[in-house]
Amino acid sequence: MNEFYVVTGWALRLLQLMVVVYLLYYFKQHRFSLFFGGSASLKTPEDHKLHSCFLTAVACLTFYIISSQVADFILLSEMERLAKIKIYYFTLVCTGTAFAATLYLLHIIRGCQFFPAARYSIYLVLFLVLLNAAQLMLRGYFNNDLLFEVYGPATVVTNLLEWLIVIKYPFYKFMESRIRQEA
Repeated sequence: MNEFYVVTGWALRLLQLMVVVYLLYYFKQHRFSLFFGGSASLKTPEDHKLHSCFLTAVACLTFYIISSQVADFILLSEMERLAKIKIYYFTLVCTGTAFAATLYLLHIIRGCQFFPAARYSIYLVLFLVLLNAAQLMLRGYFNNDLLFEVYGPATVVTNLLEWLIVIKYPFYKFMESRIRQEA
């Protein structure tokens, strides 16, 4: 099982690197219009899709970094085991909920439509929030390891799916531009 975690960890890092390259590339092209362009920059469905995917990628990257740093800090802190478990899962529930709310609000403020990347991203995060809430109740309050064997693989696979969804749009845009260059 450790090999599974190592391989998926490297796959996640590769996908995150691809997302960072995507963010830098599109930010270089569009500058701050991706954040503050107003409704004038959202003329076509393709513009809405670009902005929705950009906002989703920024939110995913930001909240992934925040939640992993906070989780590492909690796991390395000196405190009672049961308190650590409660704080750990509660923090993951809070950061997942904050991600979903932030992504929703960014779309509302920006005025762009929710494209599948954003919707599926929120669905997956809500699944993780429910899974972490279940772990909080089971492990933190009932001292029960019922979901312990399922939790790790489910979390890793869900995170992998999350990053695959986020990178799908830039990958297709890249492939589309390559096909146009060859034609």
